Parts: sequence; C-alpha cells; structure tokens
Amino acid sequence: MKTIKYKIEFLSDWHTGSGLSAGADLDLLVIKDKNNLPFIPGKTIKGLLKDAALTLNELNAVNDQFVTEIFGKSASSKNFSIAGQGIFSNVTLEKDFQEKIIADKATKFLYRKISSTAIDKQGQAVEHSLRRLEVTIPLTLYGEIMLKTEKNYKDDLVKCMKMVKRLGGERNRGLGRCKISLIGGE
Repeated sequence: MKTIKYKIEFLSDWHTGSGLSAGADLDLLVIKDKNNLPFIPGKTIKGLLKDAALTLNELNAVNDQFVTEIFGKSASSKNFSIAGQGIFSNVTLEKDFQEKIIADKATKFLYRKISSTAIDKQGQAVEHSLRRLEVTIPLTLYGEIMLKTEKNYKDDLVKCMKMVKRLGGERNRGLGRCKISLIGGE
C-alpha cells in the first residue's frame, strides 16, 4: 500500500461545520475532536478531490480509470457500486503542535466568532437575518491518502489538489482559502 502525505495551508479563516450550534450565541460551530482541536474529516477531502478529478476528467486531464479506481463509482440501475482504492485520513494539526496547544490549554485561541446579516435593496439589515458562526484561524493541517493499488496515481492526485482553492463552509464569503500540496514534494 502506498501512502501519499500532504498538507493543507489555510490562508484565511475557515469553517468546517459540525452541524451543531451554541444556542443563542453561535448558529454554526466548527467540527472538533475530543481535545477541542479542529480537523477535517477524510470524507470531506475525498469529496473535494473527487469533484476536482471529475472536472479534470471532463477536460481529459485525468482518465476514467483513475477516477473510478481511487474514488470508486456509485451504483447505477445497470451495475453495482465499485469501492474506491483510496483511503483518506482525517486532516489534523501536526502532533507536536497538538500536544503544545493542549498542554497550554490554548485551544480557545484557535477560534473566532464572526457575524453576518442579509442586506435588503435599501441597504438595511433584513430583520432576523443576523447569523454568527465560529471559524478557525489560518493553520496548517496534515493528512494522508493510502492507495490500495499498484498503479502510481500521485501525479493525478497532485493535479486534483491544485484544483482545490477553498475548503469548508462559507467559501463564497471569503472563508477557507487554502493551498494543498504534497509534503516533501511538488
């Protein structure tokens, strides 16, 4: 099994949602692990890279075999689903940094609260439209992709990584600007 290690450098605040709120204080919370540290689920990364792969496939920059072999294929009325040969780990902070943040009891400094509201045509705030959300400050996180195939798809995965420019919720509002790159590589 081959392992591809990569990092995600966030260039702006970002929000990967937990689906939870904090009552009247916050409408949307960031997903966190048991130590109150942010992470990105592997399935989120897989989905983003699969979307990039499908776009690249339409442009003939990667082939069908790569897309199906790494990401799998959903069942259609004519066939069964095909499991992908790529296993995507959660993307987390570097271990030493995690330990330092936890030891210093500083996890609260990783997050900010931001507010937004809808504005009508007259430039007035729309009543009951105030939303507050928790965001994570710009950080670098690390992940791995384990490939259960003998084929070398590293170059195709790098193409997919370069396609992802934003990650998480509220991307159209300036959050989640990022750069994904191999560790020790391109």
